Amino acid sequence: MHKKILFLKKYLKDPQSIGSVIPSSKFLGKAIFKSIKELDQANIIEIGAGTGAITKHISSLNPLLVEIDQEFCDLLRQNYPHLKTVNSCALEQLKKVDERFGLVLSIPLINNPFKLSFIPIISTLYGQGLLKWCVMYTYGLNDPLGEVNFQSKVRRRFIMKNIPPASVWVYS
Repeated sequence: MHKKILFLKKYLKDPQSIGSVIPSSKFLGKAIFKSIKELDQANIIEIGAGTGAITKHISSLNPLLVEIDQEFCDLLRQNYPHLKTVNSCALEQLKKVDERFGLVLSIPLINNPFKLSFIPIISTLYGQGLLKWCVMYTYGLNDPLGEVNFQSKVRRRFIMKNIPPASVWVYS
């Protein structure tokens, strides 16, 4: 319950950067895990891990967790002490990447003010061959990374049992 209260508090403070009134559902977490397992194995970075709603389902894949909010970071470190958690701006962390990786983007970019900042860095990493694949969710039906020149873009799953309902997109 503490996670949900903290999440709601953050949402009320800055709804555009949080995107939802409650953390993602277990159904969305499972759908993201399933989507990752269908891809080539890679080191994984989860951007915007928040309270760990998605992390819970992908933790066995040992993702690097990146979260800008200090309270969320503390919660992630408490709940996933075996995972490396970095309290950093996602864009700054992505600029430091120097080996191939898969990206789990746990920030629904549909209304996020940082969307336009993510597109160029994701494009650059993919163009350099560092970004192997990306799995993300969004609350809209349109392709949230349409501007990135991925070879493959597919809305893999639609999860009704999430507030709000979410689409899982897979890029490679």
